[in-house]
Amino acid sequence: MDIEKLFADLQSLPSIPKVAQDLMLQFDNPSSDLESVARNIEKDPVIAAKILRLANSARFRGSRDSSSIEDAALRLGFNTLRTLVMASAVTGAFKAVPNFDLKGFWLKSFQVAGIARLLAKQSGADAEIAFTCGVMHNIGELLIQTGAPAEAERLNNAKRASGSGRVANETLHLGFGYPEVGAELARRWHLPQVIQQAIAYQANPMQAPQDAPLPRIVAQAIVISDALEEHGGATAQAQESVDGPLFEGIDLALLFNQLPPVLEADKAFAQLLS
Repeated sequence: MDIEKLFADLQSLPSIPKVAQDLMLQFDNPSSDLESVARNIEKDPVIAAKILRLANSARFRGSRDSSSIEDAALRLGFNTLRTLVMASAVTGAFKAVPNFDLKGFWLKSFQVAGIARLLAKQSGADAEIAFTCGVMHNIGELLIQTGAPAEAERLNNAKRASGSGRVANETLHLGFGYPEVGAELARRWHLPQVIQQAIAYQANPMQAPQDAPLPRIVAQAIVISDALEEHGGATAQAQESVDGPLFEGIDLALLFNQLPPVLEADKAFAQLLS
């Protein structure tokens, strides 16, 4: 099988609503303002409802409820809005796959995203774009589950592997891994080149273009997320297990101190969306 056949076998390509695509362009336009963004959000009732729910959640709730999109937009701020719109569009593009834990999949994705945001803040990269790359890093896995269900089920039933191990298993059995599939989907969705690169090079970040920091950040976030899962949270053992050349220049002690509240907040964010 090759990637073209995988995409051809899909009954329909997952799609991001046009309103969300327009909003992403609007977020990248320096002349955009919250009022015009709010007017566009109102065109998509699904995204609008999620934004109101988030604005009135415990994380953002003020002294009164937000009852309008414009008020919610002001409360959340530009960066949170951009993150929510993209995350809502991506999670809404995929339906449940038989015998696949979609909720667990998105919880993992948002955990990687939250870690990527912290790493980006340390390195001076764009934190919100890093978060988006984290959310989307493994969307190729969903296409493999949908487009190659028999092969995917065999891989799911085999010895559990994540990160580079999962990529190696998929490449061995399919001829490609989820990073390549995800990058191709991002290209077909016309997402920015930085997001395509972060997805494509996550398993081999040292091969990414030198001016592209996001593949390394996503790779770091995946390793940390796997360590948290293996060692039961942000423990000293988890921190010790991720030390190595990939983390050169990263203050791991600071990062692990910041992790618990961030992970809890992003878990609630994932549950809101999924």
